[in-house]
Amino acid sequence: MNRDRTIKAFEKNVLSKNYEFLHYKKFDYSILKNIYHLFRPGRGRKESLNNVIIMADTETSKKTPDVPIVKNGKHTWETGENHIVAWTISIRAYHHNICTLYGRKPSSMAKCMLKIHESMSGQNTVFYFHNLAYDHFFMRKFWYQLYGRPMHQLNTKSHYPIFVEFGNGIIIKDSLILAQRKLEKWAEDLAVPHQKAVGKWDYDLIRNQNTPLSPAELEYIEHDTLAGVECLDATIEALKKNIMTIPYTATGIPRDETVKRGKKQAHDDLMKVAFSYDEYLISNAVYHGGFTHGDRHFVDMLITKETFGDYIKCYDFASSYPYTMLAFKFPKEKYTLLGNYSSDFILDKKEEYAFMFKFIAIGIRLKTDAQPMPALQYSKCTKVINPILDNGRIIACEYCEIYLNEWDLAVIEDQYTWTKHLCKDVYFSKKDYLPRWFTDYVYECFVEKCKLKGQDPVLYSIAKAKVNSLYGMCCQRNLRNEIIEDYQTGEYLEEEPSDPKAEYEKYINRSRHVLPYQWGVTVTSIAFYNLHQLVKCCIHPLYCDTDSCYGAGWDLEAVSSYNKSCTEKLIANNYQPVEVNGKTFGIGVAEHEGDKDTYSEFKYMGAKRYCGRCIKDNAIHITVAGVPKISGAECLEDDINNFHPGFIFSGTRTGKKTHLYFNKEEIYIDKDGNETGDSISLIPCDYELDSVYVVSNWEELIEEEVDIQYYDEY
Repeated sequence: MNRDRTIKAFEKNVLSKNYEFLHYKKFDYSILKNIYHLFRPGRGRKESLNNVIIMADTETSKKTPDVPIVKNGKHTWETGENHIVAWTISIRAYHHNICTLYGRKPSSMAKCMLKIHESMSGQNTVFYFHNLAYDHFFMRKFWYQLYGRPMHQLNTKSHYPIFVEFGNGIIIKDSLILAQRKLEKWAEDLAVPHQKAVGKWDYDLIRNQNTPLSPAELEYIEHDTLAGVECLDATIEALKKNIMTIPYTATGIPRDETVKRGKKQAHDDLMKVAFSYDEYLISNAVYHGGFTHGDRHFVDMLITKETFGDYIKCYDFASSYPYTMLAFKFPKEKYTLLGNYSSDFILDKKEEYAFMFKFIAIGIRLKTDAQPMPALQYSKCTKVINPILDNGRIIACEYCEIYLNEWDLAVIEDQYTWTKHLCKDVYFSKKDYLPRWFTDYVYECFVEKCKLKGQDPVLYSIAKAKVNSLYGMCCQRNLRNEIIEDYQTGEYLEEEPSDPKAEYEKYINRSRHVLPYQWGVTVTSIAFYNLHQLVKCCIHPLYCDTDSCYGAGWDLEAVSSYNKSCTEKLIANNYQPVEVNGKTFGIGVAEHEGDKDTYSEFKYMGAKRYCGRCIKDNAIHITVAGVPKISGAECLEDDINNFHPGFIFSGTRTGKKTHLYFNKEEIYIDKDGNETGDSISLIPCDYELDSVYVVSNWEELIEEEVDIQYYDEY
């Protein structure tokens, strides 16, 4: 039967029928036989994949209530194993919801998935789970018992599989890593017909697998997977993909496009500039993440308008990383070892050449104690003697070694002084703009995001994800340890490559590898440099986070001058600010959103621990790593003075939970008749606010004499 006849048969037998929500035993599986399958060559044969969108989900219950206890002076919970009490599978094909099937036991879910797969003609069937990591742990033993051990599995970290393939043709994927947001937000952003039925399932209620479900509870479990298939369909349609070509992750969307645009030439060009294995290790040492830091002089102090005679305002960069890729020059040629030089030599030539090297300094210290944002990163140093630290940044030390490039060196040279120094084993490469096929795509993604803002919610969410993913593609590590699940114990083991050099060479020779790693390293360093230029525009910079700075006493002329230079750099590479309906969207410029970015009170403890009272709504807003923003702010009871070391953000109030894993030797039936395998218990997780170590009189702390290794080159 050809494709058109198959679709017509499916339309006649299925699309003419109304959607059904029913128990899995009552469904007529024979209607799935007319679902068309897609072909692709692979593994020496032609593989087929059923052209259907399926989302599955489980709901779980605790066997006994959690008991609050005090352990080591802190409040926590005594908890036990959980079990699955309900599951759903929604099926959608040709933009039509066919059914949502439900059941109660995990073994019946595994059987239902197999029945669905065997009812269709394709060799493989994909089942999505939103947050597969959770459902997988509960279901793993039941799948292995019926399907056998997986023939292929991809884990991004411990207890986080995103792809599992069984020998019987069932493939399980995670949709969370594709959507990059919770199901509720995904459905809301894409405005699909069915939304998550929030609030209709009581997670504290103790249930068994035979406990009757209320109409509200049935609606809840139905909508979880029904909204899921509609979100997947909308995403696939907007991307002009299908169930076979949709990537695993959000980053995969722009990655496919870059491979398509770069063609074979991009890979050929990469091979001309690719690092050797040893150079790759050096570049890894150079690479650093975003700069997050607070001025040590004001840690744990309530800062108000009266403190500096001005409100605390935030300026942040518009698309900081895409801007650097559009406006700056990057290493163009293969790096060549040059020798040992001074910092002056490198900084004099940084506009024309890219460098990477080991920076060695004796007696290095900040030029002034007033410097609020020390740049020298302790964790990246390969050797340090007698460091004095400010929340992971070096204020002073007797000796240090660290790998840098020219942008990092420019910031450090601006902030620090030293007795002696050496830039050892300097590598260099001539600079030029990134290739046009790539920068045009970066610019198009930014333009697309600007045009779609407030318009099509599906396309806008995808465009925003693409812009945010462009940098991530460039800085993807070429070598990673493999995360392997122990199918017997449920634990995850990290294995290093047995021959890392061979694995590295294998990776860079892949035809889909078209973006040199040095681009990602350079993007981060340029953004780091730009942030420190923004800091200079503020008299009292208080807190920085990668692409933003909070402070008081902003020099508006300096900010304007910086923004003008951003536009000039873009124009120099033939890119313009984006105009949409009379509104200008600058790229890379420092922006301040008026009252929304202005605070009458501000306080911080350190990296990712700050809060402020916004004058737009007179409410406290917080950013604390690991604490939900809205419920976390409510814990402060509208008093910013409560934000202090030792304050507890209660997990029962914030909704923050931690995972406890229960690995079982085998499947068992408990006293209430519940089938149980491995399980996860989610318990409220308190967060205790702490502060960074604040240094005072640091110049008095560096008088101790130490033995220092000197090099002949000094």
